[in-house]
Amino acid sequence: MSGAAEFQSRIDRRVARRTFLIALCFFPAVAVINALSLLTDAERMRLPLDARETFLLELTSIAALLAAFPVAMLVERRFPLTAESWKRSLVSYAVASIAFSAVHIGVMILLRKLVFALAFGQPYTFFDDFLHDTLYEYRKDLIPYAAMIAVLSLVRQIEESRLETAAARADARDTGRLTLKSGGRTIYLDARTFDWAEAAGNYVELHAGGRTHLARISLSALAEQLGDAGADIVQIHRSRIVNRARIEEIVPSGDGDFRVRLRGGTELRGSRRYRLADKP
Repeated sequence: MSGAAEFQSRIDRRVARRTFLIALCFFPAVAVINALSLLTDAERMRLPLDARETFLLELTSIAALLAAFPVAMLVERRFPLTAESWKRSLVSYAVASIAFSAVHIGVMILLRKLVFALAFGQPYTFFDDFLHDTLYEYRKDLIPYAAMIAVLSLVRQIEESRLETAAARADARDTGRLTLKSGGRTIYLDARTFDWAEAAGNYVELHAGGRTHLARISLSALAEQLGDAGADIVQIHRSRIVNRARIEEIVPSGDGDFRVRLRGGTELRGSRRYRLADKP
């Protein structure tokens, strides 16, 4: 298996495992809350309702949802949501929702038939009107199915970002270069050319070697990567970092802040909270 394939396989395994654990904690709790709500409503309306049957119906439905999880996992893995392919992904998710609901309904009926026979000594009948009941369950299944897809997509983004950050830091330690994302491009920069950088929303405006780059990275993550690459970085403002080797002069301001003059003439304002910057 190639390095890229192994990297993707690691992400897929982590995403599936963590999302299933979330579902395993969340959905049974929903089942218990639903069952208790039904019992409370029945008590208020003075209607007879068997608590055992209520909990069994809810829990078997949740167990069947968890059994259908691989359908959501496989379609999200095959068609991840990206800016380029989200339309195709949504169509694929819509088609796969039918398979998800079919697995849920089938497993749920089998579980209930087994449980009712063992617990109550009686058969369980699900379909009174096949088409109506199937559509009813399908509509209900859309919410947990969409929730699984959403969580899978979110966890995938988190895992990809975490592993990419770890790989970038390892590469910085080994090669002394930075790995930065800018739109759909990947930029590689020699850390020794770094001058200064400033946070700009979810991006960082980075100045290196006489050029300016806009990278999607946090300022703290950039500072860590620079440190791994061997650069001596100092923070002069909550949204600004500087290569200490580029500092030519530090000029105090009357208000307690200061200005940093870099080689080449660039001047940056520093904050009094970061007075260590005046010890190059």
